[in-house]
Amino acid sequence: MAQAIIDQLVANARKAADEFKTFTQEQVDKITAAMDAASVANEVKLAELAVEETGIGRADHKAIKNHLGAHIVYEYFKDKKSVGVIKEEEGVKYVAEPFGVLAAATPTTNPTSTVMFKSLIAMKTRNVIVFAFPPRAQKCSAAAAQIMLDAAVSAGAPKHCIQWIETPSIEATGLLFNHKDVNLVLATGGNAMVKAAYSSGHPAIGVGAGNTPVFVSKSANLSVAVNNVIASKTFDNGTICSSDQSMIFDDKATAEKAVNMLIERGAYLVKPEEKPKLEAVMFDKERGVPAMAIVGKSPQEIGKLAGINVPEDAQLLLVPLDTIGPEDWFSHEKLSPVLGYIAYDSTDEAIEAAKSQLLWGGAGHTAVIHAQDEQVLDKFAMEIPANRLLLNQPAVHGSVGLIYNKLPPSLTLGCGTDGGNYLGNNINYIDLLSIKTVAARIVDYERDE
Repeated sequence: MAQAIIDQLVANARKAADEFKTFTQEQVDKITAAMDAASVANEVKLAELAVEETGIGRADHKAIKNHLGAHIVYEYFKDKKSVGVIKEEEGVKYVAEPFGVLAAATPTTNPTSTVMFKSLIAMKTRNVIVFAFPPRAQKCSAAAAQIMLDAAVSAGAPKHCIQWIETPSIEATGLLFNHKDVNLVLATGGNAMVKAAYSSGHPAIGVGAGNTPVFVSKSANLSVAVNNVIASKTFDNGTICSSDQSMIFDDKATAEKAVNMLIERGAYLVKPEEKPKLEAVMFDKERGVPAMAIVGKSPQEIGKLAGINVPEDAQLLLVPLDTIGPEDWFSHEKLSPVLGYIAYDSTDEAIEAAKSQLLWGGAGHTAVIHAQDEQVLDKFAMEIPANRLLLNQPAVHGSVGLIYNKLPPSLTLGCGTDGGNYLGNNINYIDLLSIKTVAARIVDYERDE
């Protein structure tokens, strides 16, 4: 039964891909403009649906993610070429073609925003897309896909340019990923999902786990650094994979000042006797991941699960770390407004700790440094195994691009070979183009005579 459903979806997609390949840049731009307008009109409603269905995160912040994943992405690429000759230089023309049929997975933590993002970059590149949604986010994800499909078709796109599996299952997702007529798998989600994409036998674009260290140098503008960490860590209750996981200081006096600032600005400092209670509910230790019961929950909800009385005005839970590494579970990825911190006696020790945290828990993903000393900034950039190194900016807002920096806006963040991926950049429309090169002869014909 599942095989027949997947076969039909892919057959529909194949037919749509053949038609879509003939479209002009003007037709493509009309389609994406319509999708952008529809996304903006529905970003708040979809955010509310996501929180209502999944129980994860905050609707006001998910609306912002929807805006970034669709409208900001559209603004980034709307004037860029994606059809035919997109660039010409030194006797070489670069010709863009679609891959064809994309199979895509999306995460429970960012369900509607990722659907809109992938739909838009697929349509910009004349690819068609078939989604496999997570069961806990099926309804809101399908609602987002339907909105994008209706807008695209109304502007002239092929009927089956965006499709999805109606009844989600691991079996159906596997059949989709492995289908012989799929050309590329675009997977955003947990490690198991990404491994399935890379095992499909098709080219795949995946992501890796995030375990972002935030190195705060004694040369940092400390007040700004603290505000950035709070803004980033509390955004959508910590559900973005690039959110801050540990603050790492190179000076104990600086750490003490920062902790006092954090407490003054809304952090609840977890007491030594409360840490084991919190650990017991925070992690699924068999799988080595955050427990689903705490993902995207408020500090108060997490405290209640752990039997800890967290003040109503607390924005995040601050946990002292004993070490950086598997021995202290709070230096793992937490996907919640729970933040670890630790202080060392030198810059070298602090950078080594940040490096260690990435290598065992988030290799290739994202790292942040707050410092004013250029030598410290350079040393950090040279030694840290992350593909996004963010200087003096919030982890979340910086990593997704185009807010604090000039990175391409994206909700699919590659981790490179360190993180088990091929690509390490912020995935955007350009990564969904098959680029042909047409090279003109530059050698004088007379030499052949």
